[in-house]
Amino acid sequence: MSTVAMSKLGPSPVTEYLRRVVEDLRPLTDGTVNNSVPELAAADENIVGIAVATVDGALYQAGDTKLEFCIQSISKAFTYAQALTDRGPEGVFEKIDVEPSGDAFNEISLQPETGRPANPMINAGAIAATSLVRNTSHGTRMERILRLHSRCAGRQLRINKNIQSQEHKAGDRNRALGWLLASRGIIEGDPTGALEDYFGQCSIMLNCVDLARMGATLAAGGRNPVTGERVLDPEVVSDVLSVMSTCGMYDDAGRWAIRVGLPAKSGVSGGVVTVLPGQLAVAVFSPPLDRHGNSVRGVAACERLTKDLDLHFARTERNGHSTVRSEYTLAEAPSLVRRNEAATEVLDAHGEDARIIELQGDLRFAGAETAVRTVRDAARRSSYVLVDIRQVDDMARFVLPMLSRTAEQIEKTGHHMVLVAEKSGENTRNLEHPLTVFATRAEALTWAEDQILERFGGPECTPDKVHSTRSELLSTLGEEDVECIRSRTESVDWKAGTTVLRTGQKFNGVYMVTSGNVEVSRRSPQGDRVELEVIGPGMSFGEIALGTNMRHLVSFTALTDVSARRLSPEAIQEIEEEDPRLALRWWRAVSQQALLRIEERWRQQAGETHTVD
Repeated sequence: MSTVAMSKLGPSPVTEYLRRVVEDLRPLTDGTVNNSVPELAAADENIVGIAVATVDGALYQAGDTKLEFCIQSISKAFTYAQALTDRGPEGVFEKIDVEPSGDAFNEISLQPETGRPANPMINAGAIAATSLVRNTSHGTRMERILRLHSRCAGRQLRINKNIQSQEHKAGDRNRALGWLLASRGIIEGDPTGALEDYFGQCSIMLNCVDLARMGATLAAGGRNPVTGERVLDPEVVSDVLSVMSTCGMYDDAGRWAIRVGLPAKSGVSGGVVTVLPGQLAVAVFSPPLDRHGNSVRGVAACERLTKDLDLHFARTERNGHSTVRSEYTLAEAPSLVRRNEAATEVLDAHGEDARIIELQGDLRFAGAETAVRTVRDAARRSSYVLVDIRQVDDMARFVLPMLSRTAEQIEKTGHHMVLVAEKSGENTRNLEHPLTVFATRAEALTWAEDQILERFGGPECTPDKVHSTRSELLSTLGEEDVECIRSRTESVDWKAGTTVLRTGQKFNGVYMVTSGNVEVSRRSPQGDRVELEVIGPGMSFGEIALGTNMRHLVSFTALTDVSARRLSPEAIQEIEEEDPRLALRWWRAVSQQALLRIEERWRQQAGETHTVD
């Protein structure tokens, strides 16, 4: 089996796409960096990085994704999650409402009657949420907040003490909010400790990849896709994502819902994280901000990805089942072509050099990403990859170009990818890299076998013509027996398309094919024609009817012009009468071939359990 290093396949089409998006965003010069503290004011306006993390641990990135920045207000979502974990939803709701304020992030939005902040995503609500995180024997409030962020990111994060000091010096408005909350009983006692911890959580350092991993933990219902750790309960994540949907982008939340349509949270350092529950998270970092305090390029990137990849919640795929229906090798599911002994030996030895991947359901971005990743991994291990998309219900416009690009990358390594798609031929003609498409899985499997036989076998594996004495039916007999039987056969020929034998027809002889191909088929209970196998030179047919009340249970049709030798019922009877010992040896040979064909058919049926043409 041929293997290829993943690096030789080149970057994933998803990575290539993200690189194009980054380059398209760099010329965008709108917005200004936040100047509330010196560290933010000194940020490089040209930075832009994008990372996409999936719920099964895959990661794609482009641009300046390794540069660290302080999390700022994005921490509000995760600290809110810790407060919900510590106090329960009712305990938190008594102190913080969940309604969109329509105001800027640092506005004083308290309910007149209760004094509750409008939601935990504005500063007043975030300070209140920080105050609700408990000091425990397992750590102080700040230690536990940092630990939660680190567990979501999958690595130990740190607090930038310099930025925390700057936040402290510039925090008069937040201190005013803290004391106002204390005056209304939302924060119990002196708010100074909660305020200092709030400044600390805003100073947690991370990069774009960390942020994407944190978002993916939320997308996965609270389980970190990389570490596998259960960080948050699903109920907590549901509440957090709900608030992010309505309040995460401040007074731009309505426009965001229409243009992007995903839960999100931004920070004034230039970070944005958006979550597609059950599938993935996108993180963007670029410092210049718009008038709402959101990253200009971050918003533009999320809008671009949503439009290009159909990520909007109203257009994403149904999650009823996995995109990859099954994956198996040619050794597990051979074609319908009955091969001779030499070919069978080659295919047994190299059957794992071809892999079949069946896709299903809706193919939009998350499904396409999984499919491409699976195909690339299969192409690394096998020379031939057959991608069956006949069970796909709906396919986004970008999926075929992604598969086309994947096929192009695979072919550059010397390996090959083909498609099985009943009606996609017209959709593949205008691709930059045309795809090879087969209408049925049987055709694709036959192609893969032929490729392997051409590569590893000799001419004896796929003969165009054989001598009448070279039939596998006669392979266990001695030369004299073979010649005696051959002398009693007659030559027969059929044109392509001729029905040689019909279902229910009486036995009229054993046929040993010397050239051409014969298709074996029958009708399903629904009346559909089902191809069972293809018989080529050196093979025989007709003898099975000897054990089925002398009637054929299947039909035989010449796929090409066919020549064969026919051993008639009368000739068989003559052998039995004139040479009983030869007849016994003949019947033993027939039985052995029948058993081999039964075993081969079982192998084929094992493959057919994956799918039905």
